[in-house]
Amino acid sequence: MSAKRRSGVGMGTIDERNRTYDYHGHANVTSGELFDLIFIEQLADALGITTEAASMVLIGQPFIPVSGKLSAATNTPGTSVASILSRKLLGDTRFPFGLRLGAPMGKLSKLKMVPTSKIATFLGRWVPFVGYAELIITVQLVAIRTRQKYNLIARPKDRIQWTSF
Repeated sequence: MSAKRRSGVGMGTIDERNRTYDYHGHANVTSGELFDLIFIEQLADALGITTEAASMVLIGQPFIPVSGKLSAATNTPGTSVASILSRKLLGDTRFPFGLRLGAPMGKLSKLKMVPTSKIATFLGRWVPFVGYAELIITVQLVAIRTRQKYNLIARPKDRIQWTSF
């Protein structure tokens, strides 16, 4: 029987003879496989957050066809659920004092900031970008948590010393 030591309460064990790890029912995993298992576990824990982000990205996509849209060749060819809902809820409500705020418009390859005074237009155009930001933050948090948990379990020589996350 090989010598094993526990690396933390309920976290896993290290097989000193084979230089492998046991983690949540996965036996004899390498340090790279251990990292992958922890990353998947952390991502699964965070999916509750990404559900909202994914929803925001999806409802902000121009899937709904619009006939007669001006300059559809250079801009997005349709409209989004977010745009339709924001126009229905807010109607023609405008920012006070004639304020015109920039909102992203067009295809991602030709994205430009276009000023608008309508609150509904502004919100409808920014919704998917809020979703993208939330997804980026979620992935960053998953990476940080993965590194922290991995470093609690891994041998000192296998630990990750990344400073970027």
